[in-house]
Amino acid sequence: MNSATLLPRVAERLTGIARVMWVILWLNVVVALAKLAYGFRSGALAITADGIHSLLDSASNVIGLIAISVARRPADSNHPYGHRKYETFAALGVAIMLFIGCWEIGTTAFERLRHPRLPAVGPIGYAVLVTTLIVNSLVVVYERRAAKRLQSELLESDAAHTGSDVFATLLVLASFVAIRFRLGWADVAAAGLIVVLIVLAGVRILKGTLSTLSDERRLAPEEVESEALLETGVREVHNVRSRGTADDIHLDLHVLLDPTTPLAVAHELAHRVERRLRDRWPGVSDVVVHVEPALESERARERVGGGLRAEG
Repeated sequence: MNSATLLPRVAERLTGIARVMWVILWLNVVVALAKLAYGFRSGALAITADGIHSLLDSASNVIGLIAISVARRPADSNHPYGHRKYETFAALGVAIMLFIGCWEIGTTAFERLRHPRLPAVGPIGYAVLVTTLIVNSLVVVYERRAAKRLQSELLESDAAHTGSDVFATLLVLASFVAIRFRLGWADVAAAGLIVVLIVLAGVRILKGTLSTLSDERRLAPEEVESEALLETGVREVHNVRSRGTADDIHLDLHVLLDPTTPLAVAHELAHRVERRLRDRWPGVSDVVVHVEPALESERARERVGGGLRAEG
């Protein structure tokens, strides 16, 4: 299967991700504006912090949409593997936005500790929080399902971000109840806990994106070896390597064949191995099969990280 055959599938997937991102963007904008408007009106630090958190959701959606437009570009001479990692870079951008938001909320909370005052919280505040809580909960469910269906790191990271919004809103609700009992410190405490939630979400995103950017393996070498060995004529499989995202895995491996196998037959067998691996792992977009003669000098001498390793 060549790259030209893969393009429609990749384009359809990226279009689906963009469609989801646009829906989430507008919902996040509405939620953020509602929280910020009431936060500034009432002077409640917790809901203002939650509003900033939601506004960062919107900013990350914009970053994601820009990245997807770039990721749609086909492979070219300077990017022979395509532009798919721009989606991963966008997820990394989401994490950076989260950490920036933490700094803003933290500095504001510090100022409130220096100059304490009790926020004016009324029924409208509760209505804003309950409504945004329902919207965010629906967004998380919708986005997580879309992330699973489209196998998108970007949607998965954004869903984690929005998920932290749900917990943050619950904290704000708790602080509003505490404020009714004249516990002004609860507002600052809730803001502090929101910062912790944001940091945790950012760390989860960082782990996923750095895994992709550092080319962490995606398939267990021993499983690839076992699958390739099912093809008649393959005597050994070693030096299996894989990298990429879950739906854009680049895989290469060495297979040993009978030294007397004609070149044309060996070439056809390599194609059969490639098709077998693609059928076994639909996320594999590129397979390179190195065909070698089954000579003693070519055989693997050790197993490293679960896979057989040979020199050369």
